[in-house]
Amino acid sequence: MDPRARADAALARARARGRHVVTPDNMTSPMDSSATQQIPRSMVNAVDPRGDDPDSTMVLAAHVAAGQPAPLPPPPPPAAPEPEPEQRVAPGPVPTVQQVPAARPSLSQRLSGGQPQHPPGLSQRLNGDT
Repeated sequence: MDPRARADAALARARARGRHVVTPDNMTSPMDSSATQQIPRSMVNAVDPRGDDPDSTMVLAAHVAAGQPAPLPPPPPPAAPEPEPEQRVAPGPVPTVQQVPAARPSLSQRLSGGQPQHPPGLSQRLNGDT
């Protein structure tokens, strides 16, 4: 039995079982169907959320609307010079200079206004300076 004959036999059996078998012979496009309804534009516009959007209108400043350039913001104040890092001389047979690291205070220290607490360094712990 050739493939076309088998397909015709399968379609005949399907049609015998029920009426709702879609074949190329009885297929109708949904766009061609008489049950297709057209929704009027006025109804679509009535439910369109873009019509009620308060952000759809932009408010311009008066100088922008007049076409004048925007005034320049005031220049920032000059930055204060960074303080010199604190140095200390470590005790021992060979004097060495160590820079004390300036750690940024934590958020809780900044909020409470307290000074940052530095843990003692190794040389301080060995010398007993705490």
